[in-house]
Formats: sequence, C-alpha cells, structure tokens
Amino acid sequence: MQWVTLIATLLGALIAMASTVLIEARKDIREARGEWRRSKRELYGGYLATLAQVRSELQLILLDRDMPDADRTVAALRVFARCYDLRYQLEVLAPRAVVEPALTYFRAVRRLRDAVGAGMDRQAVERERFFEDVMDTLRQARDAMRQDMGTDAMAASLSREGNGVSLVQRGPNG
Repeated sequence: MQWVTLIATLLGALIAMASTVLIEARKDIREARGEWRRSKRELYGGYLATLAQVRSELQLILLDRDMPDADRTVAALRVFARCYDLRYQLEVLAPRAVVEPALTYFRAVRRLRDAVGAGMDRQAVERERFFEDVMDTLRQARDAMRQDMGTDAMAASLSREGNGVSLVQRGPNG
C-alpha cells in the first residue's frame, strides 16, 4: 500500500512539473513571437516613414527653382543617404516576399533622387510619371508588409472577438 501512495505522489508531481514546463514553453514562444512582430512593425514603419520623408524632401528640392544644379545634386544625394541603413536591416530581417517589393520601392525613390539631382525637367507630365511609379511601388511594399504582419487577419479576429479594441477610427456618424 505504501508503494502505491509513493508512486501516485511521484506521478502527480511529474504531471504538475510537465504541465508547468509546457505552459512556460508556450508562454516563451508567445512572447518571442510578440517581440518579433514588434521588431518587424518598427522596422517596416521606419522604412516606409523614412522613404516617404525622403520622397517629400526630394519633391521640395525639385520645386526649388532658385537652387543651382550642383547644389540640387548634392542635396538629393544627402537626403537619400539615410535610406541605406534601413534598407540593409530590411534585407536581413524581412522575408523575401517583403524584401522584393520593398527594394522595388527603394529603387523607385532612388530613380527619383537621380532625376531630381540631374535637374529633371519640371514639366508636370515627367514629374507625375516618376511620382506615380514611386506611389505604385509604395503600395506594393506596404501590401507585402501588411501580409507578412497578418495585419488584416489580426484586425478581423480582434473585431470578431469583440474585445473592445478597434483599429478603425470612426467618424462622428458611426
């Protein structure tokens, strides 16, 4: 009879310890995934924000009619230089499904930089073509990043759960 009690106690302790280890392992995995998601969110957001700011600054350089051509080239190169750091981080950390469209966007902004630096004709048609290309590639990169992050699926699951978190801002009527 004493052996049965001892074995039952050891078995109970083993089950308790195994369940604790399993719970902790799952918690660690969940935390690691959350940290990875935060890192990618920061990287993707920083990448898009930096290239958008550079795009805007290039547009301002283009519109500055008083700037000499030599200064325009230097200014365009200087503005774009900060994009490389985030590009290399993205190439290392992001999956290929994100890297390819993100690099296409990077290259479109770089072509805009080169055109601005070369004194792109200020004709609206030529300017529009460059900016349309940049905006098209931005949409593709942003969609790939949203897909990788599961942004749409996460928003849908949060709204289904009805946990009070809304990712959509509502207007005054709704």
